[in-house]
Amino acid sequence: MLLEEFEGCGPEIEHLMRSVRAGRIVHAYLLAGGRGCGKRTLARMLAQGLLCEAAPEERPCGHCPACKRFLGGTHPDVRVVSPKGRSIGVDEVRELIDYLARRPYEGGWHIAIIERADKMTPSAQNALLKTLESPPEDTVFFLLTDAPGALLSTVRSRLRLVRVPPLAREVCARVLVRHGIEPARSERLAGLAHGSVGRALEINADEGFAALLERALSSLAALKDAATVAEAAAPLYEERERQEELLELFETIGRDRMALQNGAEPAAFTRAELENIRVDGSALMLAVMEARRMLFANVSWPNALDAMYFSLAREKNRA
Repeated sequence: MLLEEFEGCGPEIEHLMRSVRAGRIVHAYLLAGGRGCGKRTLARMLAQGLLCEAAPEERPCGHCPACKRFLGGTHPDVRVVSPKGRSIGVDEVRELIDYLARRPYEGGWHIAIIERADKMTPSAQNALLKTLESPPEDTVFFLLTDAPGALLSTVRSRLRLVRVPPLAREVCARVLVRHGIEPARSERLAGLAHGSVGRALEINADEGFAALLERALSSLAALKDAATVAEAAAPLYEERERQEELLELFETIGRDRMALQNGAEPAAFTRAELENIRVDGSALMLAVMEARRMLFANVSWPNALDAMYFSLAREKNRA
């Protein structure tokens, strides 16, 4: 895990790593950014830097006993909490707090990493709040989230917010090449993932993604007017388990359609792939937002998809 992994993320990340190396840190950080942008990697790099036994300018070295234990997942002073099921409950947070009340085994730091921190229940957040208000001097918290607004304001106010932005497409592609992906595919993945390296790697490893993408493009291309909604949407009715991925794809298609409509080059798709999709880019993005709202309100996936396609068909008729 090297700082080069965050090339292009801006000076805030570099400053944070320098602070860790110098030991000038606050007790709790909120690492916020989109899915796959590198929050977990950053938290691990910072945690490893705090525990590393090498000279400050060499941290994290990856070779000292502390680094090896950390990388092997056996360092006794590190705890990682993530959702079991749909949430992180108060019992899990209390267990973490009890652990942090002890002295570090190796005489340095306790590191607490809470993944998807927005999934903590309100009672779990309130239990954590008491520790954040009066933290042990030897403890550093890293809370990771895609949705910082879902945390209680009282919790957020006691965390140092660090935004982890997506990389520019070309920078993301360079990082993917370093992961062993050939350049042309790296550029494609970087566009599909909107600059998030982690998400790009997920897509690359997903054997079913290419077929899902082809079905999404074909489905939108089949939408001509209101009379074709059922025919166009039907091939996607059975994709309830991947509905969020489909909405992300529709959103990406919408962005690229907007780029074409404004004379710019698309980021994820080729012009040929977008030629057969005759929907307005901004209308598609708005329709995706409404579909997400409907799904959140427990509308079924087929009904939400139909509603989205009918709204796009109406927009086409207006045009």
